[in-house]
Amino acid sequence: MTTDAQAPATHSSTPSRSPAPAWAVIALCTAAITVEGFDLIVYGVALPAMLGDDALGLDKSLAGTLGSLAYVGMLIGALVCGTLADRLGRRRLLVAAGSVFTVFTVACALAAEPWQFGLFRLLAGVGMGGVMPSCVALSKEYAPRGRSALVATVVLAGIPVGGVLSALTATTWGETLGWRGLFGVGGALSALVVAAAYFLLPDSRPLPAAAAVDEAAGGGRHDGEAAGVRTVLSRTYARYTVLFTVANFAVLLAWYGLNTWLTQLMREMDYPLGSALRFTLVLNLGAVVGSFALAVLADRIGPRLVTAGSAVLAALAVLGLSQGGGTAVILGVTALAGVGAQSALTMLNDWVASSYPASARATALGCVSGFGRGGAIVAPVLGGWILDAAMGPTTVFYVFAAAALVCAGALLAIPARRG
Repeated sequence: MTTDAQAPATHSSTPSRSPAPAWAVIALCTAAITVEGFDLIVYGVALPAMLGDDALGLDKSLAGTLGSLAYVGMLIGALVCGTLADRLGRRRLLVAAGSVFTVFTVACALAAEPWQFGLFRLLAGVGMGGVMPSCVALSKEYAPRGRSALVATVVLAGIPVGGVLSALTATTWGETLGWRGLFGVGGALSALVVAAAYFLLPDSRPLPAAAAVDEAAGGGRHDGEAAGVRTVLSRTYARYTVLFTVANFAVLLAWYGLNTWLTQLMREMDYPLGSALRFTLVLNLGAVVGSFALAVLADRIGPRLVTAGSAVLAALAVLGLSQGGGTAVILGVTALAGVGAQSALTMLNDWVASSYPASARATALGCVSGFGRGGAIVAPVLGGWILDAAMGPTTVFYVFAAAALVCAGALLAIPARRG
């Protein structure tokens, strides 16, 4: 998940829009992330129907490859759109990127061939990758003083909330809509939110005059970015950077692997489709509730043990899923997996931000989240390859649990916070 911690940019060439209440900006940014979460996670809940569509002709290995393309697109979008947002304005970039993923999500519903679906999913991912940084940056700028961490948690919770909505939609209307209809619903919801953002969302607040003068006199952003890279890769912080990146890669592999494959894995373990869809619903509900509860605990006792403990919780819960059992018990275990994985991911980003000097914070976040996103790219392909090789769903769960344990190990290896 990409987190943007850059300072507000000045957009002197962009006409000033009327001011908006902070809560309205935060609500619109959260809504944009929520529909992005719907469009991202809907692939996992639609996957059983797609595999059963003879006209589409998917096997599990190909389905995994197609599932990873959205994350490849998100990586491209995040890298390209971060710079564009500073130049064009975050509102303008958010609307443009949101329009891209809306159009191509609808195109996914109309795809006739796997290669078409894959291309549209890749392009939708580019738009998704552009929306996230702009939303996080705008919401932080408009956050009430002393509440930026809470606001960031609220906005980023939009991803699992979108997952809840996609699972609810599939559970309630999935048989009627089919997999194409599920993507169509995602496109329609996204279009509504993008339209609201176009008409209602303001742009970045301008820098205070003194800060703007200092930035111009100091040679602009480029010197600061170069200094940030030197700090992140310096002897003092290189170990932090490597271990944070490994942890982020591993937890993203576990989290997005579950969101892509959980419904199909439970189907392979002979749970009926209705129950299998409920697992994805409960996974994301647990993620929403747990991320707030454990964030409060981390504020009290520090991020190290809580973040690593969340990753261990995710690993144990995923191991529990591999054993199967009664539906009620497994639903509870699924909720714990969501609590652990999403909480580890959210608090990891906060921990990164607090572990580097302010001058290198944005660079550190970009490095850790950018390279770490490879875990999200690998997860769908890896799950599909294991299933296509007839190793069974239990093996997939073992791999995702191992990834969560790797995350915990990397986090515990990080030196205690200085000072």
